[in-house]
Amino acid sequence: MGTGDGQTATVNIDRLVHNVHEQGFTALDKVGLNGQRDQGLVSTLISRDLSGSDDLCVSWGRILPGQHHLCHHHPDASEFYVVVSGTPIVHLGDLTYRAKPGDGIYIPRGTTHGLTNDGSENVDLVVGVSKPADWQFVPDE
Repeated sequence: MGTGDGQTATVNIDRLVHNVHEQGFTALDKVGLNGQRDQGLVSTLISRDLSGSDDLCVSWGRILPGQHHLCHHHPDASEFYVVVSGTPIVHLGDLTYRAKPGDGIYIPRGTTHGLTNDGSENVDLVVGVSKPADWQFVPDE
């Protein structure tokens, strides 16, 4: 891999490549306006701490049947979802949308968003945030 100055950069593959199946998931841990717990699982794959990223964070999200990822917004970061499996209800601003595998959903900074899995299979999605860490999570419900 080049550095732009004709030199070869040293690459630490252990820092740059992470696998959801090897590292597993952690439970979402936010709390809503009325004390309700956020639901779902996340496995961070690219971030400041894991990869040294200075411009984005990418995770694998999983929402189990019957779970709801709280509606919230980020005043300091945009976000995207790419639905890999399942058909979640996506709450986006004042709209709801039935997503399907292959959908890419852009969530502009400050836009309220969340997910509900009212189906019988897991919802898996790739999630990206435009900051490598420390973005604000503001509950809207």
